[in-house]
Amino acid sequence: MSITLLPDMSKIKRVLIIRLSAIGDVVHALPVASALKIAYPHLEISWLVEEISAEIVEGNPYLHQVFVVPRSKWNQGRLHSPAVWREYLVFLQKLRREEFDLTIDLQGYAKSAIFALSTGAAYKFGWWRLKDGSNLVSKPLPKRELSLHRVDWFLDVARGLGVEDPVVKFPIHIPDISTNQVEKLLLENKIQKNMAYAVINPTAGNSARMWEKEKYGELIAWMATELSLPCILIGTEKEQEFCQSIIDSARQKLENDIHIREPHLINLAGKTTLKELAALLKGSVLHLCGDTGSTHIAAGVGTPVVSFYGASDPNHAGPWGQLENVLAKRDLCHKQCSVRQCIFSQNDSTSPLPHPITAKCMEAITLEEAKMQVRSALAKSPRSLEIIS
Repeated sequence: MSITLLPDMSKIKRVLIIRLSAIGDVVHALPVASALKIAYPHLEISWLVEEISAEIVEGNPYLHQVFVVPRSKWNQGRLHSPAVWREYLVFLQKLRREEFDLTIDLQGYAKSAIFALSTGAAYKFGWWRLKDGSNLVSKPLPKRELSLHRVDWFLDVARGLGVEDPVVKFPIHIPDISTNQVEKLLLENKIQKNMAYAVINPTAGNSARMWEKEKYGELIAWMATELSLPCILIGTEKEQEFCQSIIDSARQKLENDIHIREPHLINLAGKTTLKELAALLKGSVLHLCGDTGSTHIAAGVGTPVVSFYGASDPNHAGPWGQLENVLAKRDLCHKQCSVRQCIFSQNDSTSPLPHPITAKCMEAITLEEAKMQVRSALAKSPRSLEIIS
């Protein structure tokens, strides 16, 4: 067995954390930066991230610098283009000039390994799950047996570098301009400042992780009427129509009941940046969602999260500190089911929209169970006590 030689952290100055995407995993990795900076205040910690997740780390008070990989620009320019390759090499040279002493690969694939190698850092480490040849560049630091969640898996790297009992912090910086823009959006939709509201994300990366559209419609109709809680649906610009169809479904279910007032349902899909989304989630009393990036942003800013999980194990990838709010039926999953494909479904679940066939485990989560979980989560939120009384 080879012995991993660890650096003397008192002699390390410049550190580069590499976690490029996805949004949820970038959120889960944030505590590594804060843990290292608190334990070793002399460190200058930088972060390498792709554009899609850049706003999650920008403004982080524990970071010295953020380097953004312009992946979408490079993809648009076609990877075989000489101009793209020149720009790519210039970017690698820029990293080299930073003279990092230590790189921490929390991505663990070939693309992150290339960035780590390009720095020329004397020490290159990564989390325990290094794949795709990245273990040939960086040395994996083992996870503890008692570490179950991804947050702890990432923090085991900090522990391996000498950080004892790291405090879990999610320093998601929300600038005033983002908070003000969200307040403006809310006012435009007749939600006054300090008014309670819920944020709902019915979308996910693929249909195998999505709860049924019809149940979402019934649930938000119930929340908006029975709980008098405005419901704001979020998603990407491409998902605006999908979110609107859920709102339309909710309204249709209520239109024949003359005793129910007009439900307060709002579609903000595609209308916020990541910073604004964080502000929107931070101001809400509840986030209702599946296994997706907003789940972890909400948990990171301290908002109660009720989430529907399919084949993903919440113990590994659930909202940090809120596993009791997760609804899952993983006992119904086949051993060949994955986060991208339900073995019992016949549709192409790699495509997020539409999703006419729901994964068996997701379909088993009932509307009544969701209502009970929403009430339970709201009961723990001081801002919402008046709603459920």
